[in-house]
Amino acid sequence: MKKYFLSIFLVIATMALYAQDVRVSVETPRIVRVGVPFQMNVNVNADVSTIRLPAMSAFTVLGNRGRTSSSSATNVNGNITRTITTTFIFIVQANQEGTHEIGAAEATVGGSTYRSAPVTVQVVAGNAPAQQQQPQQQPQQGGTAGAGAQQINPQAQTNNRDLFVDVITDRRQVYQGEPINATLKIFTQLSISSINNVELPTFEGFFSQDIDTPPLRSLNQEVINGENYGTGVLRQYVLFPQRSGTLTISQSKMTVGVNQRWQPRSRSLFEEFFGGGGIQTIHRDISSRPVQITVLPLPEGRPASFSGGVGQMRLNINIDKTEVAANEAILLRATVSGTGNMRFVDAPRINFPPNFEVYDPRITNQLNAATTSGSRVFEYLIIPRHGGTYKIPSIEFSYFDPQARQYVTLNSEEYTITVERGEELPGTTVMSGISREDVRHIGSDINFIKTGNIKLYRAGEHFFGAWSFWLLYIVPSLFFAVTVYLRRKYIRKSANVALVKNRKANRYAAKRLKKARKFMKSDQKELFYEELSRALWGYLGDKLNIPVAELSKDNAKSVMEQRNVDDALAAEFTDVIDDCEFARYAPAAAGSDMNALYERAGEVINKMQKVV
Repeated sequence: MKKYFLSIFLVIATMALYAQDVRVSVETPRIVRVGVPFQMNVNVNADVSTIRLPAMSAFTVLGNRGRTSSSSATNVNGNITRTITTTFIFIVQANQEGTHEIGAAEATVGGSTYRSAPVTVQVVAGNAPAQQQQPQQQPQQGGTAGAGAQQINPQAQTNNRDLFVDVITDRRQVYQGEPINATLKIFTQLSISSINNVELPTFEGFFSQDIDTPPLRSLNQEVINGENYGTGVLRQYVLFPQRSGTLTISQSKMTVGVNQRWQPRSRSLFEEFFGGGGIQTIHRDISSRPVQITVLPLPEGRPASFSGGVGQMRLNINIDKTEVAANEAILLRATVSGTGNMRFVDAPRINFPPNFEVYDPRITNQLNAATTSGSRVFEYLIIPRHGGTYKIPSIEFSYFDPQARQYVTLNSEEYTITVERGEELPGTTVMSGISREDVRHIGSDINFIKTGNIKLYRAGEHFFGAWSFWLLYIVPSLFFAVTVYLRRKYIRKSANVALVKNRKANRYAAKRLKKARKFMKSDQKELFYEELSRALWGYLGDKLNIPVAELSKDNAKSVMEQRNVDDALAAEFTDVIDDCEFARYAPAAAGSDMNALYERAGEVINKMQKVV
């Protein structure tokens, strides 16, 4: 009985499997060239082993690259749905110009036949085929070459116009700090199968930021100078020039696998009838052209409120309350939004009343790398210590507008803060008058006789004038004087921002190196290289007192020469930065050892610390 029910269950399960909505589809490029091979995919959402190719009189099937299958399962409210997709891949070539139709492909699933919808393909004129060289047969060691042997000369098969890569920028002349969109793009009139050994371009003099780019799975068809190309985006960047002058984006190099059709030198009657030969992949090295960018310096006459912004920006100031009690916190939020080099915009300068205790702002970035737009929010925590009425003057913020070619200054309104007298808090530095009544002792006209252990003093002896009195007087005075001296010394050092950064550069670098080491131990390569790069650049900026907007290898080398830093040490430091950035932006091509790079970074920072 159990076997009977099991058989029924299997039959029902099989019928349910084949009762699914089976779909067959054919995928091809919309535009192809005569004589140029392209890829045709036949997709079936079922597990099938063979299909029947569609009728296509204007096309020739050059080869079959096999089939691939994938499966997935979804669970919705306990209902599990399993999906299977089978893809058959063919290499096809168009034989004549015009608009031609690829008929319906057929697949048989569960005894039923399913057909795809016809596909229309536009075939345009192709380049004249290159004359294929037929090299003479070379005798092989131990015998002679077979009748079907063949050799291909890649240079005779392709030319520079049918396959190339280029770095495309949206502009070639910008102001310093103005963002540039750069795209690494491949163009081909051939059938390509792989892209390997990619060497990405370098951006000397730029701060570069990667834009998330999906993996290249298919090519788009574009007409360029009257010729049809398959194009694909390999990488996208946003570049921020850090210095003026002529900057060069270096070449990008890669190896591309190109599918080539070959014919044997000698063909039998069988091969003549069924079409001998096949598809062979050759590897071709290509490189992009260097791109020169003209970077104009920002005009003279920068306003005092200029914070490094280049683009089109807006300023918004918000205060959560204007009437508070003393020692009650106020939150002031300054938001700079717009498009441009938002990442490099510093906080607006705000003149707070001297009786306000102001903490360092908390910075929140909401940036879109792809559009170079977004906002930076600076939140200040303010605590007024005195009662009274205070004014926060109009906040001024300036940026450079490259379209208008001038500086633009924005101003906020003036804010009045009313502070009510509040309860005095212990430990505050603010001294205020005390309006309390003196403490009065009720019934203190008669004191009781003291009993118990009473400490008696010899007549004529007084604490005033004794050595203990003077010691108690001198020691606190000396302590107070030393404290004031050290405090003033600390204030003078803190006022010198360059000195503070120089003194703390090694400490900050050690913290970042420690963080990078954690990423290295957890094998988080991208975070490791990013943190190691921050440690090196941050150490250079703090140690050499170079602002972030002007931090570049050229400026760092110039300052190190002024500081009499040995050329070998300077070159070693920049080499470590180059290796770190190369490993960060080209992890597939770098192949560097994280531990070795980490050790080199620590050593070069220690050497620099002893010199500067």
